[in-house]
Amino acid sequence: TTTTTTTTTTKTTTTKVKKDNEKKKETGDDFVGRLVKLPNNDNDDSHYGVVIAQRPPIAFVYSARDSDVEDNSNGAVEIMDTMAKISVGDNMSIVNAFGQPSVEVEWGSRAIFSPIPKVSDISLINEPMLTGTTMVDVLAPIGKGQNMLLIGSDLSQMRDITSNFVKAQSEVVTTQCIYAITSQDDRDAIIKNLEQDGLLESTIIVAVRKDDDESSSSETSKAAEAITVASTACAIAESFAKDKGQDAVVIIDNIDYHKKLWDETTRTLVDIWGIDAVVAADREGGASSEMRAFYSALIQRAANYKGDNGGSVTLALMTTIPLLQQDNEDEELFQIEDFSLAGDRIKDRLDMLVQKNIPLTASTLRKIKIPIPSAKEGKRRLVLQHVDDLISMSDGQIWLDDEKFSRMFPPVDPQRSITRIGIGADTESRADAPAIRRIVEGIRLELQQAANMDGAELTTFASKKQMQRGKAWYLAMDQEPGTCRSLAETCITLLAASMGALDDIIGNGTVAGSKEGRTIIKELMDHAQSVAPNATKEVNTSLDLTPDTRKELEEAINSYFTK
Repeated sequence: TTTTTTTTTTKTTTTKVKKDNEKKKETGDDFVGRLVKLPNNDNDDSHYGVVIAQRPPIAFVYSARDSDVEDNSNGAVEIMDTMAKISVGDNMSIVNAFGQPSVEVEWGSRAIFSPIPKVSDISLINEPMLTGTTMVDVLAPIGKGQNMLLIGSDLSQMRDITSNFVKAQSEVVTTQCIYAITSQDDRDAIIKNLEQDGLLESTIIVAVRKDDDESSSSETSKAAEAITVASTACAIAESFAKDKGQDAVVIIDNIDYHKKLWDETTRTLVDIWGIDAVVAADREGGASSEMRAFYSALIQRAANYKGDNGGSVTLALMTTIPLLQQDNEDEELFQIEDFSLAGDRIKDRLDMLVQKNIPLTASTLRKIKIPIPSAKEGKRRLVLQHVDDLISMSDGQIWLDDEKFSRMFPPVDPQRSITRIGIGADTESRADAPAIRRIVEGIRLELQQAANMDGAELTTFASKKQMQRGKAWYLAMDQEPGTCRSLAETCITLLAASMGALDDIIGNGTVAGSKEGRTIIKELMDHAQSVAPNATKEVNTSLDLTPDTRKELEEAINSYFTK
């Protein structure tokens, strides 16, 4: 795997493009996605790569060849006028970044780095893509054609969510799932898990190659391959959506390598032209306009296409953040001198703490939002700043917080997790299922009220009721890892919480995440489905909850608790 930079070649190719107006209309001055003709060091034949990033006047090229490509300034490296494409067809299983092995029956072809859809080509998001995870479908629902970030410190938890997503959508005949694996370390484990879940036959996997010799590929080369893998997965999904009119779900596991490559391109610019060659935002870890364009080229490929034959591409992209607590760092004690570089307002607040004999520990400083003066914390702040930048480019995020919600699965933070969709005065755009919407209206307020009461002395009936309400919602949304719920099952648990059927259980000390709580919820779902099979079938088919269906399910729920 090789990553090369071209300088004079870029200028030569630009001149060539200008001579061919028709080609320029097709490709413009943006080289990303174009084929690159590279010299073969073993013989006189040539091989090819693809431009994966461009930071003028440098183009960064990824090639699947194992042999090194030497820095070439004699014009032998040529950026071509054509885009690198993959073939899409039947019986695709596990392919690499360039869509190999080739399909036997091809029915579509798509550029790996296709441009993001035009606004005129896409429709509003108004249909749900159910994930099989109640917590997600309620707090951060994913709409058809939407992109969603999954943020957390534990990739296994995010993979449990995406595995459920693939399971839920694999049952929909017209939906194709594509799973992009960008890490060599996790490649085999992810494929094995998909196989154990029975998802291998129904899912197209785009994966980085196995690396038998860890020393043979640099981190930059791995990042270049990872970026190509993610784009190829999107290209396959776009072909299903545009050529066959199907819905496609793409799981990108994960996009951390995108940051590694971007940082490497910044270092390359600095090494060649000095620190002034890059803008301040890139030097300080922020998001320049160039960096936003780099990420948006992937994130914004999600779309719900217009037309009778228009399908959709829905993206779920994982990104990791460091753990908040490591090595008991919360007990580390700081001195006022450690904040010599802080602003006057922060120093004044610190002086007040010292005067009141409050120790300047990491946990205390976090509570009052004062930056911690440590290298580890500084790195964490940079990562969180980067995540904030990604959030600003996305349609929503699912934020997992082990510290606050470790007892539940998944540990979704309801304050940080949300779906953002475009709405207007004359338009209606929703990502959630109508059946869920009719049950959980006001759930965020009730969860926030319960959170505000946590740790406080509950002296009134109203305060106790608020806390009980929040616990009931969490008990209804919690589920055993590895289990995928139907929409009807989700509605049964939510109805039980909304009608107060779980109050006595909560009063007896049962909480979300407990073995007893999960056993009761499972028995409740099984009972309601056996007592009201027509109602559950109606919910799963229509995705809605009529008054009659709701009444039938509520009667089934009551019959469970009174039996």
